[in-house]
Amino acid sequence: MHDLTDMKEWPELQALGLLVALSGNARSIGQAAAKLDLAQPNASRSLRNLERDLKVPLLRRSPRGTELTVEGQAVAEWASTVIEAYDTLNAGVRAIQDARAGTVKVSASLTVAEYLMPRHLTTFRAAHPEIGIGLSVENSATVIDRVRRQSCDLGLIESVSVPSDLTAEVVGRDRLMIACAPSFAEAWSKPITAEALAEVPLLVREIGSGTREAIDSALSRAGGVRVAGEYGSNSALRIAAATAVAPVVLSELALRDDFRSGRLLPLPVDDSVDLSRELHAVWSPGRRQTPGARLLLEHMVRSLG
Repeated sequence: MHDLTDMKEWPELQALGLLVALSGNARSIGQAAAKLDLAQPNASRSLRNLERDLKVPLLRRSPRGTELTVEGQAVAEWASTVIEAYDTLNAGVRAIQDARAGTVKVSASLTVAEYLMPRHLTTFRAAHPEIGIGLSVENSATVIDRVRRQSCDLGLIESVSVPSDLTAEVVGRDRLMIACAPSFAEAWSKPITAEALAEVPLLVREIGSGTREAIDSALSRAGGVRVAGEYGSNSALRIAAATAVAPVVLSELALRDDFRSGRLLPLPVDDSVDLSRELHAVWSPGRRQTPGARLLLEHMVRSLG
């Protein structure tokens, strides 16, 4: 059922809509006009203009009412396809308008939420003030679960691997660093190998976080990570490391202020320890991305350069 009443600003479509109505159950121009919420004189004028422009006789008038000619029936069939395309266009535009006026639900891992999203949100809102962003902060495993359950539009993770059942796009690059209190740093003047690092008790994030996955992966062939302490907070890890509990493994983004102040120092690692990683936006292929989510994703990818 075509929504013909939306065509008032499109005179040509309006005339085609009248033809479609006459080819259906409308038995007069008056009935067809009523379907489009038009005055009959305007409908008659619209049809006369269409006949003049097409140079094809479309209507046959008789005491019983108005009928389509054979040519009019053919044009009405083609017009029906045009009207369907217009309906699709109109529905799509309305969906975009609704989405732009709504809120994009984003679930982000802790490091991404703390150190990348504030800048992205500031610049994105300046460019698209009509789009709201609802941000929840989880570890990467929980973000992935929320994306799979389709309870968010977009997930942002720092995991080494991306689940094969999700669609992903790189939105940032990062690397982990080993940092320690100045009193610890004196013991390591040379780059540490993976084997040597696997012997050092480390302060690490909880299992399920992207940071933990990255260090576990980097030291997997060297015997794995020795855990001195496990925390679900970047701040708690930094404080524990600064009090000389043990060296800490965190994103360089999370450690910048500590390095600047001298509270923590970076420990050198050699090429056998790969601590680089990509940050990904992920979404469910079964959930149609809203225009707002696509705009946010494009904004983040452009910022990557």
